[in-house]
Amino acid sequence: MTTTEKRTDRPAERPRAAAAAARASIARRERSGRKVSQWLRGSAEARPTTLPAELT
Repeated sequence: MTTTEKRTDRPAERPRAAAAAARASIARRERSGRKVSQWLRGSAEARPTTLPAELT
């Protein structure tokens, strides 16, 4: 594959990587006793989410 060819495997991997990162973040927050927001849990389930206004 050359650099001019379009890669088709990456866009499909982004949501899975984001969900994995969200699951790791949830686990870290739960271990430390912090509150886990619903939008973060939605990200972990690979649901499309919109961040709350205070986080944007």
